[in-house]
Amino acid sequence: DLKVMRPNQSLSRLTSKLLLRLEYFFKSNRPDLILAHGDTTTCFATAISSFYHQIPLFHVEAGLRTHRLNSPFPEEFNRQSIAPIASHHFAPTEIEKSNLLRDGIAERTITVTGSTVHDAVRFIRSQEKENSNLENRSLVVVTLHRRESLGAFHEIVSGIRSAAQARPETLFVCPVHPNPNVQRTIQSLLKGHSNILLTEPLSYSRFISLLSKSSLVVTDSGGVQEEAVFLGKRVLLARSETERMDGFQTGLVKFMGKNLNRAIQQELCEIKNRPIKISSRRADLTASQIIVNKVCEVVQ
Repeated sequence: DLKVMRPNQSLSRLTSKLLLRLEYFFKSNRPDLILAHGDTTTCFATAISSFYHQIPLFHVEAGLRTHRLNSPFPEEFNRQSIAPIASHHFAPTEIEKSNLLRDGIAERTITVTGSTVHDAVRFIRSQEKENSNLENRSLVVVTLHRRESLGAFHEIVSGIRSAAQARPETLFVCPVHPNPNVQRTIQSLLKGHSNILLTEPLSYSRFISLLSKSSLVVTDSGGVQEEAVFLGKRVLLARSETERMDGFQTGLVKFMGKNLNRAIQQELCEIKNRPIKISSRRADLTASQIIVNKVCEVVQ
């Protein structure tokens, strides 16, 4: 039985299942090239399998680094391990390119693309038709799921509850991650409060729509951090470091510090009525178009 996703499974079990699945697929469908995105365990296993089968791997969103191997866990290890395997690296910005060069990656194998996250958000916003009465109320979006956050998770969630109790006019929306450990703590501390809305995980389009209406975002996710910053939203980061330095340098992202309740209330007081517009700094081509052009250049 090779069903990959199971509750509370270990990273070892997940990785082994992925490697078996990938081995079968690559033997049955020998691709000319593999395109892998990000730093998940799936991406890591795909890189290993591409090496075992000697199929070129092109890595999208390459070069993100915190330079702390255990944080974020296991993503920092994953992306550092993928780099020497990949044949080509699509770096979002010059910052990530510099990280790759520092790791000894040849410059000729790196293409700076801009952000694929920005591409995705632009596309979703262009399709957006939904209206919501959430726009008439101050809104804080909360997403928490990181493995390394679980040790301090109770304290973080307690801080959100305290902030919600202090600001009854503000709605806190929390799409709850399916991890049972996350669900247990969030349900026990946040359920039953009139201004805290706990939801199932949202589709990407619905989540971007929610983010676009938010006043503040509290998250431990790198991807959500980048999406929120692109939309001009303030972010309190429930981590001690970030790999998304391009977004962090805008000044919209702050580390939450030890007192999340105080940090949330301070940010809500400082938020202006008009959202900040952030330049995507893209050239004539989108990140996706640059990646497609490079892949076509190689496989033709």
